[in-house]
Amino acid sequence: MRQRIPGFGFALSASFAVLLGGCGRAALKEAPLAPEAAPPADAPAGTTAAAPAVMAGAALPSNTEPSPAPSTASDAPAAVREMLDIEGNVNVQVAHVKSALRALHELVARTGGVITQERLDRSSAYGSAQVTLRIPSGKAPSVLQQLEELGTVLEQSIEAKDIGKEYFDANLRLSSLELTLRRYEAILSQANKVEEILRIEQELGRLRAEIEQVKGDLRYLSDRAARATLHLTLREQAPQIVQVDEPTPQFFPGLRLPLLLDFGKRDTRAFVGGGLSVRLSRAFSFDLDVLKRPSSTERGPDAVIATLGGELYSELLGGGERRWLNPYLGWRAGYARFERDNQALLGATLGLELYKNRWFGLDAEARNYLAFIGDRGAHYALVPALAARVAF
Repeated sequence: MRQRIPGFGFALSASFAVLLGGCGRAALKEAPLAPEAAPPADAPAGTTAAAPAVMAGAALPSNTEPSPAPSTASDAPAAVREMLDIEGNVNVQVAHVKSALRALHELVARTGGVITQERLDRSSAYGSAQVTLRIPSGKAPSVLQQLEELGTVLEQSIEAKDIGKEYFDANLRLSSLELTLRRYEAILSQANKVEEILRIEQELGRLRAEIEQVKGDLRYLSDRAARATLHLTLREQAPQIVQVDEPTPQFFPGLRLPLLLDFGKRDTRAFVGGGLSVRLSRAFSFDLDVLKRPSSTERGPDAVIATLGGELYSELLGGGERRWLNPYLGWRAGYARFERDNQALLGATLGLELYKNRWFGLDAEARNYLAFIGDRGAHYALVPALAARVAF
């Protein structure tokens, strides 16, 4: 049973006032001037860093000298030094992802680092992997150079963030919280009222939770400064496929089997024969038909038709994309000789492409001509024909 001290409520109020006024001055006197140093990079695995790695000068120092760790959070190091949180992304093109991963594991083991994440993608035709490394900060430049031995470094970005101020502020806050904790513990030893004891113990619980949180922040900052983080992407190089352009035919020579029905003013005459066709494309061709009347006894042809023209596929009926039965319309213009009578021709073509492939085509068509000029005058002629062509 504690002895009751008269006027303790007044003394408690005065102690709070003195505490609020003196915490800042005491913290400045007892806080460290700089962060504590990290353990050497080659320390055994599992060793907890007492302070962060010390790095001064460039963003990626080639050598790091740790300073001695103080015995308590309030003991300051001898000099203010820089703390860097190093993080980078590297994209490496390799010949084989699995071989590169084995070499990467060996590299990490030699440098005293650890692989915290590894993902191998087997879904695509060419392998890839994403790996996250934690390595001692002082060995980061050496590791980056050795990554070039795995393959071709396509992209590399390194960022070094100074976290010295965060670490210093956290140490300062820890010192202030520990000082306040000790004063509350001293006040608790003199308290004799239940209400005062409960209120002080509640504050002590809150202070201890904040102290643990700040200590966790210090451990995190120490680890970030002691070890650099590298995110690697390994990709296999896809083989280059040489695009070979397929040969394109320049024109399409062909043969024709025409039938000519000449509807003259006095009678209708029929002619049969053959012809040649040279087509540069579906839109332009030259045709020559030579025909003879079945009952004619004259030597030589009885009718000759030479025309230029072209055709277009019907977009509503497939646009000529099918292998079978593609309809088309066309126009023709040229010269005709009907039994020693020379005339001009204008006409239209209605046709059906029966079959086609890359090398061959077969058409059935009907050409409707208006013949004019000449002794016979204007008259109508119909030329149905079967035409075959090859690519050249």
